Amino acid sequence: MTRIALLIGAVATLFISASAHAQVGTATVSGPVTGGVRGAPFGAMSADALSDARYIEREYFFEGTATSYSRLGVWTADGFWGVTPATTADYKVRMLVRRPASAKDFNGIVVVEWLNVTALQEGAADFSQMQEEILREGYVWVGIGAQAAGVNTPGIGLKAWDPVRYGTLVHPGDRFSYDIFSQAAKAIQFPQGISPVGLPIGTMLATGRSQSAFRLVTYLNAFHPIVDLFDGFLIHSRGRTAAGLIAEGLAADPVPIPPNAHLRTDLDVPVLDVQTEGDMTALRSHLTRQAPHALYRRWEIAGAAHAETPRWIVEVPPPLDFGPGCLFAVNAAPHHAVVKAALRALTLWVTRGVTPPQSPDIELSNPTAFPPAIVRDAFGNAKGGIRLPELEVPTAVLDGRINVAAPPPPPQNFCSLFGGTVPFTDAVLEELYPNHGSFVSQFNEAVQAIVREGYWLEPEAKEARRAAAHSGIGKK
Repeated sequence: MTRIALLIGAVATLFISASAHAQVGTATVSGPVTGGVRGAPFGAMSADALSDARYIEREYFFEGTATSYSRLGVWTADGFWGVTPATTADYKVRMLVRRPASAKDFNGIVVVEWLNVTALQEGAADFSQMQEEILREGYVWVGIGAQAAGVNTPGIGLKAWDPVRYGTLVHPGDRFSYDIFSQAAKAIQFPQGISPVGLPIGTMLATGRSQSAFRLVTYLNAFHPIVDLFDGFLIHSRGRTAAGLIAEGLAADPVPIPPNAHLRTDLDVPVLDVQTEGDMTALRSHLTRQAPHALYRRWEIAGAAHAETPRWIVEVPPPLDFGPGCLFAVNAAPHHAVVKAALRALTLWVTRGVTPPQSPDIELSNPTAFPPAIVRDAFGNAKGGIRLPELEVPTAVLDGRINVAAPPPPPQNFCSLFGGTVPFTDAVLEELYPNHGSFVSQFNEAVQAIVREGYWLEPEAKEARRAAAHSGIGKK
């Protein structure tokens, strides 16, 4: 694979002032961690997948004293948020590192993901969508367990999952999560003793999806101006609110965070804000829209949901997926293809100064309604936004509807986030695509367009073209 060309060394060195990162406490790193009841890290990649990609995976613990923070001044929706130190507590949590086995395959960029704990376990929600791009382009990926639920949840948290391996971990609560994330970043970029990455780092990016994006909004607005540890941010599938400074998880702080919060406009690093149609319907993220500026761009993916079971081509058979016990078939849009392109776009923006496009907005007829009224075409697909080939040459309705759990509802489900898929009838398909060739040619033109616009990469385009060619659309 052709690597993203980078200047590593003096030109690409992080210009972080000593006074900035010196304000962050120094964590002690230990590892690589081995052993335990299960003999592997929670969330580990398979040995075969790592070998095929010529990657290695290592888990480290890091520990120290973290600081919680209180608001300084009045917070408003503009994102100019001040903080002041409050209390301190000791902690010990983990980071999971995936890196090229050979230094020559490293592209110089570390992607640091704030692991998602909405399911009360540490999930690599962004890595799951970026994986192919990370591995083929030689990134290092580091997942940070910054939040308490991933460690402490009875029955399923790390300490319960493998009490031998993780029994010494200590998380004092999410009010300390922001400083823990900063201390992890400092330990990666400026190792004292053990180096978790073990390679010369040129650029460091932060990413987080869903609940983790809520946290990164607050981190970027309140903490990045103080600590200045990252060269760019990918904010993925946030909602209308940001995370609080005090409460656990998604709970509200005693003094609510300003709704519809924007990202502050005095940013000194690029930020790419990626949102789906489903983020607007379920999480009202459209209320956070702000104008692009020199270091901010927003992408909105029409037809995509907050979560999905993706396909390149929707046709039945095979049967559609109903996700975590949902009443309707869940969204099948290839959301992940845009996320991979977003990582590439952010990388080029940070390393070469190539500013990505601002996508069109998804069209709304009533943004104040809940869910917001989205302008739809004759088939029921959203207008505006990034135009997936699956919407431009449709075989189904793909939307971000608020799905519901099928009765009886399971104890925990996130169906409201999974959107929906309604395949077209055979009669509609025959009218649209009288033969297979007409479908394939139209679909390939739409693929070419989205690649040209920068919202898909060629490897995903190739897969989509192959799927169209092998589909049964137009063959009946």
